[in-house]
Amino acid sequence: MKLTLSEIARAVGGALHGNGDKMICGISTDSRNIKEEDLYIALRGERFDGHDFIEKLKGKCAGVITEEMVEGQDHILVPDTTRALGALGAYWNMKVAPAITVGVTGSVGKTTTKELIASVLRGKYKTHFTSGNLNNHIGVPITLIRIEEGCEAVVCEMGMSGRGEIEYLTRLVRPNVAIITNIGTSHMELLGSRHGIMEAKLEIIAGMEKGSTLILDGDEPLLRSEEVRELLADFNVIYVGFGTANDIYPMDIYKASDHISFDVIAKDKELRVTVPAIGDHFIKNTLFAVAVGLVSGVADEVIQAGLLSYAPSGLRQRIYEKGGVRIIADCYNASPESMEASLKVLGSYEGRRIAVLGDMLELGSLTENAHQTVGKLAVENKVDRLFTYGKASYHILLGAAEAGMDRNMIFNYIDANALAEKLRAELQPGDTVLFKASRRMKLEEIIALCDFMETEK
Repeated sequence: MKLTLSEIARAVGGALHGNGDKMICGISTDSRNIKEEDLYIALRGERFDGHDFIEKLKGKCAGVITEEMVEGQDHILVPDTTRALGALGAYWNMKVAPAITVGVTGSVGKTTTKELIASVLRGKYKTHFTSGNLNNHIGVPITLIRIEEGCEAVVCEMGMSGRGEIEYLTRLVRPNVAIITNIGTSHMELLGSRHGIMEAKLEIIAGMEKGSTLILDGDEPLLRSEEVRELLADFNVIYVGFGTANDIYPMDIYKASDHISFDVIAKDKELRVTVPAIGDHFIKNTLFAVAVGLVSGVADEVIQAGLLSYAPSGLRQRIYEKGGVRIIADCYNASPESMEASLKVLGSYEGRRIAVLGDMLELGSLTENAHQTVGKLAVENKVDRLFTYGKASYHILLGAAEAGMDRNMIFNYIDANALAEKLRAELQPGDTVLFKASRRMKLEEIIALCDFMETEK
């Protein structure tokens, strides 16, 4: 980003105090990581206030966006720095004007779908996409500000916990292609029902022009309702899913130990794709990516090559071996739907199957039943040893026992060190072990305590 301080002031509706001709080449919201040409945005959070660090930044940055007057520093005064960050992201996005802007939301699978889409698009276009989990009211504007001039395609992930959040984000991004991966049960505590979750996800159309493309989970009855069809009558709607009634669906699925291959059947074509990942959920995520490629004019062979280049990121389904034990590290997040998907992956392996499952959060009144259902799913997927971690996950134990699992093969822990010690004693070469829980349970710390962290290649 290269803008003068005066142009930024106009973009965010703030009052400029200082040299308006000064050139800004980047932004920072972290006082510990700032460059001389950066603009510091003093955000207020629940546990911090960026204004507390402005004084020590004098002479170390090009200027400040602040809610308070600053002496001896070029600054832009605004009523709300968080909203100013959003306005700046929206302005820069509009100024660069990428031809293709993709917004991705949904209860689960957002990040994987985003990365698969980016893998497809960058074979033809100069592509920018959300880094990590920068998918909220702070992360999305930062993603937009990081768009380079000349960028042709942007893929933005949009997360939410309540109503109004997706509407705010989509008005910044203004996608011409949007994806709703599914309607699950995450955030049930705040939104009350799956219908409420669907309504919150459909806010994504608030930032889209009529005639834009919406790609939806066609296997979700809520998204097939007459209510939704009427709401989306002015958009180009494409349904993807496993059912053959969808506009795009898979056929002739082949599952190997390290990849999935299948035919993608669309209205006017058919192409064979391979993804270096496993699990049925990756099939649907791949269908979304193929759909985006097709509507964006990406050639079949470029789509195929892009999917082959995909690699999971961060704490999401990383599969590797350590000491003869196969590790499935899926510690980024968890919901009943993603737990089921991961347990199916575990169940596809030979040898002893061991599941380390922690609490799923933000399920409200569904908490007990959802965890018990996961316990039953562990039995259905032939888990040989079950370790639960956390208070809510005790109900996973109860569900597994009710489904007939030997109680001597089920272990419940609330202490990470004790769990790691038991796992180190229990696991042996040839085992496959799944680690899965909501992010705040930090199961990666247990993997580290077990000395099962993936070594750098």
